[in-house]
Amino acid sequence: MKIDNFAHKFKIDGNVSGRNPLFRKLPLEHFPDVSIHGANLHELYNGYVKNSKLVYVTKNRNKIIVDGQVDIGSLKNTTVFFSGSDNVVTIRGLRNVAKLDLVCVNQSKISIGSPTTIRGMTVFCAHESEINIGENCMISRDIIVYSSKAHGLYSVADGSRRSKSEINIGDRVWIGQGVRVLAGAKVGNGSVIGSYSVLAGRIPNNCAAAGNPCRVTTKDIFWTDHAVPDDGNYFEMLTALKKPIPEYIRPTED
Repeated sequence: MKIDNFAHKFKIDGNVSGRNPLFRKLPLEHFPDVSIHGANLHELYNGYVKNSKLVYVTKNRNKIIVDGQVDIGSLKNTTVFFSGSDNVVTIRGLRNVAKLDLVCVNQSKISIGSPTTIRGMTVFCAHESEINIGENCMISRDIIVYSSKAHGLYSVADGSRRSKSEINIGDRVWIGQGVRVLAGAKVGNGSVIGSYSVLAGRIPNNCAAAGNPCRVTTKDIFWTDHAVPDDGNYFEMLTALKKPIPEYIRPTED
């Protein structure tokens, strides 16, 4: 069916246990012991949409939503995995992706905006968890973003559960090679996470942070994928080009 100017198909298909030919048992890098079914995003997109929007739902009520601008290479390099039911993967544009695995298990949600680049990332969200990644992020290789409520952590004082099941990564975040982002992590807009860091806490906006555990090393910074030649001054370059200072250049807010 067509809605407005979008060629928009709402497709209910088979479940992820094998009756849906697009979802099949696939190996998952970094998680070889996990038995899970995945589908290549290009096959889904190519098979069920002709234009710019896809809403695909399995019999187990697992949903994939793709909207915005995408490129074919990024679709081919992205795999969506489901296990259980009532999972949701939302993708708001997709470009410059070399390898991306999105994994949802048992009533979990992943939302990701169009990146500047993704070299290699696995996003694993399980057991009613939620992971949100903003727009225009630059993501290196061998990145794992992981959140799960499968195992409980409880207080010895009163027996109450101590649960951190959500991850939020803001817009224009640069994540270096080998980083691990764990449940409870929150990264503000415009920040940089150094290579091989392990992050489970909060990093404000426009900071550089690194280490295990990951901690702020420098405040009041911004990054760009187009450096000024000869290590020149960025603001002077903007002045020479008669361009305003971009909105993403902001002081760090503690």
